[in-house]
Amino acid sequence: MLIGPQVAFVDDIKAQIEPLENAVRELHTGSIYFDATPHKNSFPDVPLETVEILFLDLFYKKDFDVEISAQWVKSIIPQHSKYTLVVWSNDTDEVQDLLDLLDEINLTPALYYLWQKTDYDLKSENFKEKIEGLIKEVSYGNKISHESFFGEVVEIEEESILVNCLISQEPTVFQVRRFDKDLLANVEHIEVGKYLIINTYTKPGARLIDIFELKKDLKKEFEVQDLFKGLEGSAFFIEG
Repeated sequence: MLIGPQVAFVDDIKAQIEPLENAVRELHTGSIYFDATPHKNSFPDVPLETVEILFLDLFYKKDFDVEISAQWVKSIIPQHSKYTLVVWSNDTDEVQDLLDLLDEINLTPALYYLWQKTDYDLKSENFKEKIEGLIKEVSYGNKISHESFFGEVVEIEEESILVNCLISQEPTVFQVRRFDKDLLANVEHIEVGKYLIINTYTKPGARLIDIFELKKDLKKEFEVQDLFKGLEGSAFFIEG
């Protein structure tokens, strides 16, 4: 199961998300904050597969820039992921432009909410009950989702293996992930170069992973594998 933050906050003013962070912390839910100040460039290196709820401010300078807002979503949420978008902004009137662009780049949220900052007293408001209700609504609205993709074993470690995963074929997207060896109980003679088929089943709070050996030769599909050499052991890899 992947471990990481379930809630992400994007805002250029840290004080304006602190009441939300405090509420999430009280509910024992993991979160992460990204400073959206334009000159800081604090985008994550890779999207975060564990994030289910994204709180997004829309204005990081005087005028609204839909491209920048969409870039924040793209940098945090993997394509085709199921997530909930909460627009957390002083002005939520621009949200339709953002939703239209997210549709174009395959990042349409499963659910979205408009929380306008001016409706709350951020110095005294307790958001625990509101966020607890949000989490329940999101959980109720999320059914089990299934993802299937091919992988090639690129390194074998003592208790885990590294797999170069073909996440998408159109466009071609690879992602190196680390899986516990226990998940490969159905695979005989694990070795570098072996092709796998990986199925993931996800519901709120849980993920089941099934891995099977694939007899088909996928050498042509994995020709770009060398791009990942030298990155083993780095933060680039995602736990499977």
